[in-house]
Amino acid sequence: MGAWARRVLDTPVLCVREGDGVRDVPGRVTFADWVAGVPGAPDRPPTYDDLDYHLSTLFTPVRARGYLEVRYLDAQPTGDWFTPVGVLAALFAREETVDAASAIAAPAADRWVEAARDGLADPVIAAVAPRLRALACEALADTDLTTETAEAIRERLTQGGLS
Repeated sequence: MGAWARRVLDTPVLCVREGDGVRDVPGRVTFADWVAGVPGAPDRPPTYDDLDYHLSTLFTPVRARGYLEVRYLDAQPTGDWFTPVGVLAALFAREETVDAASAIAAPAADRWVEAARDGLADPVIAAVAPRLRALACEALADTDLTTETAEAIRERLTQGGLS
């Protein structure tokens, strides 16, 4: 959580709400700069509403917004979005599974660029992926998915190129 808070504070403020509109913030003023009142920051202290608005402008792969927003799920091929949704549901179904997934994924946790550029050609990601897939397949039983849906997801995860 500390890394997330640091990212929020270190991200430049795009704009500030004023009445019914917004005003651009000139230059590179981070939220931490605004809190500190540095020159160039908005001329008033930030409020909780300002922080909430700032959070809404961060476009990270996963955002904490009072719910879990995973921003890349809508980038799946047509008709193939249910497998990644099912995998996430399985991996988040129980606290023990979340802990296990976190431990498995730890070696690849900071490899967003490599994941986007190289995918499974990256050796660290290639080592982590099958273990996460196996955990997700096991954890599908902990979701409220129908047996048929869970089996379809397992089949998709273990068919050619994914096993």
